[in-house]
Amino acid sequence: MQNWDAIVVGSGMGGMTAAAYLAAGGRRILVVEQGDVLGGCTHVFRRKGFEFEVGVHYLGDCGRPEGNIPTILRGVGVDKHVEFEEIDPDGFDVLAFPSVTFSVPRGWDAYRDRLIETFPEDAAALRRYVRVIRKLADAVDRATTPASVRGSAAMMARAGWAAPFAVMPLTRVFDICGVGPAPRPVLGGQTPAYAAPGNRAPAIVQAGFLKNYVEGGAYFPVGGGQVLSATMAEVVRANGGDFRLNARVRRILVEDGRVRGVELDGGEKIDAPVVVSNADVKRTYLELLDPAAVSPLKRKLVSGYTMAWPLFNTYLGIDLDLSKTMTSSQIWKFRADTDFGPMQEALNWEAAGRDRTRWLQAVRENICGMIHIAGNKDPNTPFAPAGQSVVEIMTYLPADPDLWGITAGGPVAGEKYRDNSDYLELKDAVTEIMIDLAAEVIPNLREHLVWQEAGTPITQERYTHSTGGGSYGIEMSLRQLGPLRPGPKTEITGLYLAGASQAWGPGVEGVMLSGVGAAGAVLRRDLFTEIRGGAVLGNPDQLPAHGKDWDPLAVATDTKLRGQKSRAVSKPS
Repeated sequence: MQNWDAIVVGSGMGGMTAAAYLAAGGRRILVVEQGDVLGGCTHVFRRKGFEFEVGVHYLGDCGRPEGNIPTILRGVGVDKHVEFEEIDPDGFDVLAFPSVTFSVPRGWDAYRDRLIETFPEDAAALRRYVRVIRKLADAVDRATTPASVRGSAAMMARAGWAAPFAVMPLTRVFDICGVGPAPRPVLGGQTPAYAAPGNRAPAIVQAGFLKNYVEGGAYFPVGGGQVLSATMAEVVRANGGDFRLNARVRRILVEDGRVRGVELDGGEKIDAPVVVSNADVKRTYLELLDPAAVSPLKRKLVSGYTMAWPLFNTYLGIDLDLSKTMTSSQIWKFRADTDFGPMQEALNWEAAGRDRTRWLQAVRENICGMIHIAGNKDPNTPFAPAGQSVVEIMTYLPADPDLWGITAGGPVAGEKYRDNSDYLELKDAVTEIMIDLAAEVIPNLREHLVWQEAGTPITQERYTHSTGGGSYGIEMSLRQLGPLRPGPKTEITGLYLAGASQAWGPGVEGVMLSGVGAAGAVLRRDLFTEIRGGAVLGNPDQLPAHGKDWDPLAVATDTKLRGQKSRAVSKPS
């Protein structure tokens, strides 16, 4: 089919959600993805029987029908196709510092009481802090609050006496509440989950995060993160749409201020009056669009956005069954008694004098890493051969090309880096530091390694074409918050945006909300109100069943997987 109503550029969950809702809303949709698998930062990859998550480690508030992710899935008829397992409610996050280990429980009262039990000398200050954050959280509606000035104003009205705290940096709220130095690393220990340090992240961001996870609980999708994009791909095809892999967009075509379609590498042009770009916001405006189509003011604004730091991911396969020795908790291991802000300062490339030896020493002394064990969160999916486990360690590092030994153009401009000795030496050194960090939590880890691999910010940039390899879009700082972030509509007729840099922010929930927002803007419908009211769009009765042998990676790669690419083992029922 060549007669498309809309083209979605990029198959991250913002793009896939937009595509599913547009297709279910009656539009003929084509998703074009430059890689060979759908899902963006939610996709998985397999190595010798091990399956690794690129980005899905936990999701908030998926156990209640009114949660945003369950609501979005229900709106296109797939709520019964995606199931969720709750992560240990007595400690879904374990914050492990040199001086204290704190398990974050589900429930506001339990959270407050455990904080006071751990830091009794700060009891009064912690009560004040939790009261402020909880009041802000009660006022937040992540679907509507950030989407407009009106939504933000409504949130501030609901917040009442706590409203002035909403736009203060989180650390400033600590100051006002009188929180001493001991609890501060724990209170800010989850800020890496939204990639913004407490000295820049407004308190409303922390409140929204805690509302999702402390109030709503932490969950993992059964079958892994690939289930999400694969299921949305099935919605697209069940409603007359399609997707193409290995189709890199060279240019979004614009004539007389109106979108005309896209041009792919190789010169193929695909016509459509609507384009939804789920590509990185900077690349969309500064590379995919002709400069003549974008005002100088807009180009300057977009150029000035500050990106959140990118990820360095270490993937390990080990010949131990960790379900016998560890819980489903996500473990944040910190080398120093500080949160994300001081860690960023310590790992600044310029502060190290642009010297890799000094910088690596700073990494060893100040790094923090999130340790994820998928098999413990979803024990019935074979993420590893029987009796073995996958371990993933995620941290944030600077994106500076010079640090990684590459030029500013990087892999998107075609630079080859996998034989670059400076790059490989640094990658290997950081990988060893991350393994050492995980070994402080998992005894005898090194003796049981059977597979190891790492993805750097440069790897991420190569696969997703995100600026600096970032997964979280532009940082969630005060000047880039809510309505100050890009909205789904643009000044170019027919061009819409979705993704982590949108008003709804990063993370799976944020980008899925951005997809609904983009689709609603195209369709000129208030989709949030409709689906919250129980509306189901499209043809859910045409969706394929997910049987025992259903493989989301096969759907997302549009092929039948065999050999090492298949799930070769199954766990006993």
